[in-house]
Amino acid sequence: MTKNAVFAIALISAVCFGAESRTTTVRNDAGDLVLSNENATLVFSGGRDYLLKEFNMCGRNLLPAKGSTTHPWQLTYRGPDGENPQLKPIWGVYRGVETSEYNGMSAVKATWDMVLDDEPKWPVTMTVALGDEAELPSFYIDASLPDGWVITDFEFPRVTFAQLPKGKAVMPIAFGCEYNLSREGQLQTRYPSVTGSMQLMMMHDPSGQNGTVFFSPRDPEGGNKVMQMKMEGDNVSFIQQVVANYDWSKNGHFAMPYGVEMGYNPDSWQATALKWYRPQAIESKWARKNVRDRKIAPWVEHADMWLRPGDVSEETMSAVRKALSYYGKGVGLHWYYWHNYPFDTHYPEYFPAKPGFKEMIKESQALGAHVTPYINGRLWDPATPSYKAENGKAASCRKPDGTLYTEVYSSKVLNTVTCPASEIWQNKLRYLNKYILDSLATDGVYMDQIGCAAAEPCYADNHNHGKGGGSWWPDAYRYILDDMRGSFYKPDQAMTTEENAEPYMDKFDMMLVVNSPHAGYMRMVPLFPLIYSDRCVYSGFTYVPWKINDGSLRYMTMKSLLWGSQLGWVEPKLLMNDANKTEALMLKNLVKFRKDNHNIFFGGRFMAEFTPEGENEVVEIPNYQPSPVVMGAEWTDYKGKHYYIFVNMSEQDRKVSAPNGKSVVVKAYNAAKIIK
Repeated sequence: MTKNAVFAIALISAVCFGAESRTTTVRNDAGDLVLSNENATLVFSGGRDYLLKEFNMCGRNLLPAKGSTTHPWQLTYRGPDGENPQLKPIWGVYRGVETSEYNGMSAVKATWDMVLDDEPKWPVTMTVALGDEAELPSFYIDASLPDGWVITDFEFPRVTFAQLPKGKAVMPIAFGCEYNLSREGQLQTRYPSVTGSMQLMMMHDPSGQNGTVFFSPRDPEGGNKVMQMKMEGDNVSFIQQVVANYDWSKNGHFAMPYGVEMGYNPDSWQATALKWYRPQAIESKWARKNVRDRKIAPWVEHADMWLRPGDVSEETMSAVRKALSYYGKGVGLHWYYWHNYPFDTHYPEYFPAKPGFKEMIKESQALGAHVTPYINGRLWDPATPSYKAENGKAASCRKPDGTLYTEVYSSKVLNTVTCPASEIWQNKLRYLNKYILDSLATDGVYMDQIGCAAAEPCYADNHNHGKGGGSWWPDAYRYILDDMRGSFYKPDQAMTTEENAEPYMDKFDMMLVVNSPHAGYMRMVPLFPLIYSDRCVYSGFTYVPWKINDGSLRYMTMKSLLWGSQLGWVEPKLLMNDANKTEALMLKNLVKFRKDNHNIFFGGRFMAEFTPEGENEVVEIPNYQPSPVVMGAEWTDYKGKHYYIFVNMSEQDRKVSAPNGKSVVVKAYNAAKIIK
């Protein structure tokens, strides 16, 4: 170990994350700067070139032996005459590192002078700050600019860590996904969207021997960003990529409006997420209230099961009748293909509804169901008469060159991405929601893509937001959803959307989570339930296949209950087919269990998943990983009482035990609970 390493580690307390500490910034014998408190120590080279040499936490240096040698930042500029350089530190004159202070915290500041006109006089400053009792250092960046210049994009921070032995990545994709790390390649998550539901990435060792590396932008506004892990041999670089908003470059100065925190916990990824993400998450504007304290449509609380009718026909309605008779009152219906045109075409021209749809809604409601028909909350077909008559192009989201974001789905029809800040599109959403609620007398509206699809940077001159990225996209949707809620939605009418991007969760009564990837090279993990199970009502698990009696639906139903989802989301003709009686029965049993335990599943918290010991064989599940036939989860109810929940997806009763050693017999195709 080098003299500098010994010096750095000596500054760390023997106990990780001490309650009392003082932050120091000192220069060691080699002339390096050391930023340290009892929780973390960072060593910055005092030499001619920038280098983060060491990043020590809990007695472990997180960096490769040579330090984090990747360039720490990359900025893309735009000048008044169209200049568009993409600059890295190598293109500037490095001043070195110095001690500093940032918002009351001790800090180390590194500065580069960039050449944007005739000489290197435009500094870029990277600041790493560490408060007296902070458990994690925070990374910030700002830059000076000539008149008329802006920063359009940036990558920051960029830090290279040593790969943990047997390391895997945990990414906030839908419910959460765990991927194998390789010697090359990259993983990334785009926030806010289904591929980036939360603002964090983690690298962990599933054996439990090497802990967890944590990376999290602390952006309270939920603006757009890409978080990336780039694998290179034995190393992995953690990178944030952001399309900047032009308003972040004002009066000759650019600053990233939030910090990024990172660090190491010797515990599991679950413990790390609870320690460092959950506390700030529940203080954010979208998660301050428990679901029991929110104004959610009352029927949504009791919608323990959803069906997904796929068209308007007597065959579908017959299956709906049969399902509602079998499952009883309170079922939610996401109704698709009700509108007058093929799916993903002619958006947003849904009317007139197909003949008989209004009558089917009325009959379903009489049978105790609640109907939320599908619309798309983001796309406008440029070939529609309304796009021309209502000046849809003025509502379209624009790229920097003025062209439109255009997406094509299986319908093969062009769809333009609308800008949620456009008054034209806001008025269109108001009209559609009110007309559906009034003319069809539905129990709510399902607005697809808002919680799922990516927020696009927009450079339109006529929209009410700063050009580029930032938080204006989720802010605009939050505004229009609030406006509709206050203007014409009744307390018993629900807004729902697909997927679970966190900035929208308090604006929807329920979020459908079904786009979770599942394949042999990765596995789903309950990251989202771990953080938000008591803050968000969600349903689903993954898309339901058309063959469900091979064990896949029983597995999905089991995992859905354990992770806190409302169950089902199955096409009723498929579910009520005689070939699928076992699947229908297990779903019925678990719906009843969920309904009897709202003290747990509505306002309670998912704490952990576990595999029970005992009579618990492992079986193959098509398109998923092999799974024990009985799985378990630890929950607390909304009053804080602890339970173990068990689900048995097999055809025979199973005697198994909880982590505390207590035994329970779980009936076939059923669920059970015991007090912890």
